[in-house]
Amino acid sequence: MAKKKYYTLEEANAQVPKLLEIVPTMQNLHSSMSHDFPDVREAWKQSRVNGGSIEGAGYLEKVLRFQRLKRELDLMGAEIKGIEQGLIDFLSLREGKEVYLCWKYPETRIEFWHDLDTGFGGRQPV
Repeated sequence: MAKKKYYTLEEANAQVPKLLEIVPTMQNLHSSMSHDFPDVREAWKQSRVNGGSIEGAGYLEKVLRFQRLKRELDLMGAEIKGIEQGLIDFLSLREGKEVYLCWKYPETRIEFWHDLDTGFGGRQPV
């Protein structure tokens, strides 16, 4: 089992410039995959009866690009909590307890944390 990476506030804030690049790109890809490929959606519905899609290659290209960016975030130790909202968390320790340092696009610094089970609604200033 992989060892958990705990971020300090400084370490997490050092990742923000990269998040400001990656997250809006992922948001655009996600939106495009959800809305710009009606033929793919219809093919998915028809897949049980050997359906197909002329848009499949374009859709696949976006899916693969999205997955590469997600992998980059995974390697950073960033946890996507809601790509549409631009929510990213970094595992941290606060007074010996596991918490998340919470970032939301387009914030330029991480200034909030929350307990593991409270989510965005439980954000508190660092």
